[in-house]
Amino acid sequence: MNTIAIVADPDETGYRATSGNRYSTGRTMGEALDALAAQMDAAETGSLVLIQKRVPDQFFSAAQHARMEELRGRRGSLTPEERAELEDLVNAELDATIARTDALVRQLGK
Repeated sequence: MNTIAIVADPDETGYRATSGNRYSTGRTMGEALDALAAQMDAAETGSLVLIQKRVPDQFFSAAQHARMEELRGRRGSLTPEERAELEDLVNAELDATIARTDALVRQLGK
């Protein structure tokens, strides 16, 4: 079964869907997911997709969340350092999504 993570795309106003070494983007979560699904063959169609409201939790702190939202709000006027910081935060959010999913899978397996 594939794990798919969908996060806000730091370079666009849309979303990025990631599964393994594949990724796609779209204006909406659904569009990004559909574009990613189009890259998969029939043997990979068994996927679990979780959609979680982006709120701070044990995997992505309130400070990280607030800073990411601040930088996203100023996306058109970011310095190169701020753009790199935003990219790092988006990657941290993706890592948090993976950790959240792993925790959920462990919980469901009990």
